[in-house]
Amino acid sequence: MTYRAHDWIKHHARRRPDHAALVDVEAGVELTYAELNRKIDRCAAFLHAEHQVAAGDRVAILCQNCPEVFVIEFACARLRAIFLPLNWRLANSELDYLISDATPRIVFADDQHIGRAQQVCEQRPESIAMAIGESTDFEKILAKILAIGDHSLPPLPAADFDDVWMILYTSGTTGRPKGATLTHGQNYLQAVGLGAEYGVTHETVGLTYTPTFHASGLFMFAHPTLLFGGTTHLMRSFDAQTVLNMMTDRSLGLTHSLAIPTNLLMIRNLPDFEKADFGNMVIPSGGAPVPGALIKTFSEHGAQVPQVWGMTELSGVSTSLPPDKAIEKAGSCGPPLMNIDVAVIDEHDNFITTANVTGELVARGPMITRGYWGMGDANAQFYLEGQWFRTGDAGKIDEEGYVTIIGRWKDMYISGGENVYPAEVEEVIYQLPAVDEVAVIGTPHELWGETGMACIVIKPDQELSETDVTEHCLAELAKYKVPKVVQFLEELPHSANGKILKHVLRDSLGIADELDRTLRSKSEEGNHA
Repeated sequence: MTYRAHDWIKHHARRRPDHAALVDVEAGVELTYAELNRKIDRCAAFLHAEHQVAAGDRVAILCQNCPEVFVIEFACARLRAIFLPLNWRLANSELDYLISDATPRIVFADDQHIGRAQQVCEQRPESIAMAIGESTDFEKILAKILAIGDHSLPPLPAADFDDVWMILYTSGTTGRPKGATLTHGQNYLQAVGLGAEYGVTHETVGLTYTPTFHASGLFMFAHPTLLFGGTTHLMRSFDAQTVLNMMTDRSLGLTHSLAIPTNLLMIRNLPDFEKADFGNMVIPSGGAPVPGALIKTFSEHGAQVPQVWGMTELSGVSTSLPPDKAIEKAGSCGPPLMNIDVAVIDEHDNFITTANVTGELVARGPMITRGYWGMGDANAQFYLEGQWFRTGDAGKIDEEGYVTIIGRWKDMYISGGENVYPAEVEEVIYQLPAVDEVAVIGTPHELWGETGMACIVIKPDQELSETDVTEHCLAELAKYKVPKVVQFLEELPHSANGKILKHVLRDSLGIADELDRTLRSKSEEGNHA
């Protein structure tokens, strides 16, 4: 039997037409469900009639958070097209790769990014760049779309649960991003599961400031709130003082938001924090381990800050501490949410059944991506036994089934909530002719959690400065991926087969972490055996 996806917005446009769906914080404009539904219909009609967008076609958007993200997302749903939000922080060369990989029919962009979209699309005749107007004036945002013609959308079959609704790109360990495909059914299960866990209803009032090109911006809590008919306030980007003011403004009645640890630190450091009262607001935090002291500090001011863990390929959040366990179980990211199983395997792919033993986390269930866009049979390498997705994260599970993240099974590190894969950065640095070898590693940072350090060996008789490396990386990479420290070394440590030993490098620099110690211990045990 084939299950059809239900149209969330159309449903609430009938049930509660005058209830606020989206609020554009900067523009000060509110969209009711009836208004949002009309704009989605007109946008879908425009795409269908003017650009022949049909089932399976990709439609991209390059902009900061605004209601148009959701207008275009749900217009894609009504056409059975695939929504492709693009990371506006990326360099043009990175955007060019994404567009060449996903080949969207249209790339929408706000005024801040339309020039970049046009530059990239000039090299891609299959893709058209289209402006969505001034991002600070809501009435003009979709004017160029909605004012063209008086089209009505013809009857079209509803999307199936198994139809791909979106492609969300994640950085890749091989130096190239990969597009995780997520279906209508997975989005529905994610919204239901997360909504049930955190008590989302049509009375929920959420705040979203994390980027909507990420799973975090879409799923925590915009999607669950739209599914249940609540209200989402959208900020273009994070501003600590504004967020604190909104969270503590009882007239707004905010109930839910997501905050990475860096956001929490910035809010805590504000002078106004001392008198803040969050009114029992739920503010899950993830992207990096959340210090227990920080959770306790926010709880003393009336906020619930449960730690969560997940990844794009798992449809976002996969485990979560129950809010009432946020202090008692601080350090853990909780048991799995509904519709997902999590297990731990060792370096030989054997399942670890003993509690509190570190290994690589694997996950299975209907929430797991069916694969990366365009990779075909190559997707098999990311799964164990064809069903367990290899997350690349190291963790352990205690006797109660609570998961604790230790670090990265591979080399990825997290800077300000953004995943950074060293292989991608290393590939760019290797473009410099003077570079003989390079290893990029994550180093602890008080504010951002981790930042990158590039350890470089220069070729004989060549010269290279830290400025040379930084300027080159800034031209080729998003700013958060650029190493904050460049260290020039005489040589890098290698294994017998020539592989760079990053754990030895970290030791030599005095930045070994718990994950390194765990892996070395397990390796030594294996060698002794």
